[in-house]
Amino acid sequence: DEAAAAGKIRAYDRLHQALADMAGKRAGLFGKEGNKEGSKKEIERANAELLLARQAYESALQRYPGQAVLHNYYGELLFDRFDEQEKGVAEWRKAIELDPRQSRAFNNLGIYLCHQGQYVDGLDNLDKALLLEPENPDYLYNIAQIYLAHWAKIMSIKKWTADELFKAAMKASEASARFAPTEYDLVSDYALNFFVAEQLGVTPDWEAAASAWGAARKLARNPEEEFNTWLNEGRVWYRADKPDKTEKCCDEALKIRPGSMVAEELKNIAREPKTTRKSPAK
Repeated sequence: DEAAAAGKIRAYDRLHQALADMAGKRAGLFGKEGNKEGSKKEIERANAELLLARQAYESALQRYPGQAVLHNYYGELLFDRFDEQEKGVAEWRKAIELDPRQSRAFNNLGIYLCHQGQYVDGLDNLDKALLLEPENPDYLYNIAQIYLAHWAKIMSIKKWTADELFKAAMKASEASARFAPTEYDLVSDYALNFFVAEQLGVTPDWEAAASAWGAARKLARNPEEEFNTWLNEGRVWYRADKPDKTEKCCDEALKIRPGSMVAEELKNIAREPKTTRKSPAK
């Protein structure tokens, strides 16, 4: 069963990548302890795990050369783990050639092309990925990041104003968070993207930004992330000229990390008269 085989190969790949990551962490710990031999052995173990995944794909593709899914994931392994970018990209193109509905391959190729400065082709591939899976939170996240990280190029290509670009990026970012409501990284990224408006000379909805940080806080996985949500919400309320709410957020942040200089500074400048306030540290 070709489809079942592809699923099992992918599971095998994910298992051995996870084992490689575990070995890599152990190598890092040994390195900090000065255990060079132990670190070397763990690095070799990590490489061996990745090689097993690679061999599995190569064996499977000899038997099922027309399996587009395998070509895509093999490309990801080559690109991300073996730094064989040209081969990885070739595998993504092969996946698309075999199956034009391989949205993940379009997404991978789109990101790569944008990072290479080939924005027109890159955006075309990202759009095709979203056309196939319009509610995929990862694809929406990626296109929002491309818009905001390469805004000057995107504005030129799309003939957008700064306001139009920001609205398009935030629409994608908000949808990414909405379709993955339990994913802290995506929900907090949406909240963080409001700050990019300042680079673009656009005035965002700061109250919506504060609400976004509140949503992220509910998903915080540790005290550090909870601290960051309070601090960033405080920064948002400061920009919205709500000093009382800024102070409250800083107080909550300081409960988690007493003595935080950044939180103390933000709290202090929020208390200053409006005419003398300065920009808070980022």
